[in-house]
Amino acid sequence: MKNIFKAKNRIIANLLYPILAVVVLFFLWWLVAFVEKNPLILPTPIEVFGSLGELMSASDYWISTGYTLLRTVICFAISFVLAFLLAALSGLFKPLSKILNVLASCLRSAPTMAIILIVMLWLDENSSAVVIGFLIAFPILYQSIYTSITMVDKDLIEMTKIFKLRKREVVLGLYIPQIAPSVFDVSASTLSLTLKVVIASEVMAYVRNSIGLEMQHAKSSFEIATLLAWTVFAIIISFLLEGIVKGLKKLWEVRR
Repeated sequence: MKNIFKAKNRIIANLLYPILAVVVLFFLWWLVAFVEKNPLILPTPIEVFGSLGELMSASDYWISTGYTLLRTVICFAISFVLAFLLAALSGLFKPLSKILNVLASCLRSAPTMAIILIVMLWLDENSSAVVIGFLIAFPILYQSIYTSITMVDKDLIEMTKIFKLRKREVVLGLYIPQIAPSVFDVSASTLSLTLKVVIASEVMAYVRNSIGLEMQHAKSSFEIATLLAWTVFAIIISFLLEGIVKGLKKLWEVRR
């Protein structure tokens, strides 16, 4: 009975605190907008969500959103697969891990804006958004997956050798269950970050059919409510993407 009561309290807390945070945020937003009384500087939440409703009724809105999401998913998928493969190889070959760790550290330390500007010099606008997203997502995923692999319990690895388990059994029965939780967690945050980077690169490169270009147009025409509407929508998408990955983690844990 106590466990059920604790579970209910945990669910209520997980729902209540985020809702409370959103309410406080919107109240502060409304308060500042009310005091400022200048929609060209800060529109009210009502004006912004009104603009969002108008945007959602236009076909261009969904085309831009679809292409941005497609670019995000493509560069994240490529980053994840390559990071996973290279992290696994680095766990087997130490010299490779030393090379890739330095490369990943350099990419993580490089300013995001510098990466965007350099890639834009080499590639067209559509390709640059995907490549920039990859260059940001890959080092984060690689280092996290590699660290998870190296942190697998050494005693358990020795036991697999003693019982002479096949490599497939070791990978599926030991490594995957051990590293999966951290991989899910870093994937959720990295996918959200990838979306932000892709949108930023779309803004800089004037990528057609993109959320970034729509933001650039709104900014150029001083449509602040529209710009904030796109921003709010990008935040919502970011939360949804994180939620999808966290949902997959929960599903994996239940099936386990």
